[in-house]
Amino acid sequence: GHLLELINGILDMSKIEAGKFDLSEEIFDLEDAVQQALRFLRLQSERKGVALKMALAPDARMIFGDRRAVKQILVNLLANGVKFTPRGGEVSIATLRDGGAIEIRVADSGVGIAEADLRRLGQPFEQGAGSHIGVQEGTGLGLALVKALSAMHGGEAVIHSVLGEGTVVRVRLPHAVVSDSDCAR
Repeated sequence: GHLLELINGILDMSKIEAGKFDLSEEIFDLEDAVQQALRFLRLQSERKGVALKMALAPDARMIFGDRRAVKQILVNLLANGVKFTPRGGEVSIATLRDGGAIEIRVADSGVGIAEADLRRLGQPFEQGAGSHIGVQEGTGLGLALVKALSAMHGGEAVIHSVLGEGTVVRVRLPHAVVSDSDCAR
């Protein structure tokens, strides 16, 4: 599973960097994508003793975007949250509508990220360092993919973290809101 994840991450990043990753945008149910991502991480979170929580705004349920790319964003952010949160902590995902944008917010009560590391995270193959993190599996592609896929949607991913307190990543997709008339089509 880890090897397949590694290969897919490298392939996706290579396609993005080569300009060959095409979005396949459609109207889809964000709640379904969030539920799938949570199911994917449920066993890992239970084994670690990390609670997963969800709070989705009703007016941010149906969105326009690339379903696979958005699901990849969700899985990467939730997986990082679970990976870097100690037993007894929690990872939460929330969505909200802000004008024509949808914001996805993933927060954890984990180890946090040092300010020096924040500047370079999100670059391919970069990972946090330091004794507060411990030895973690990973490629350093997760946040790079999140940032690249968000940018492809015309948006951004912003990371805020305090060492020892946790991390919040906000992904803003500025063209994702779907009106009720769009859903009726």
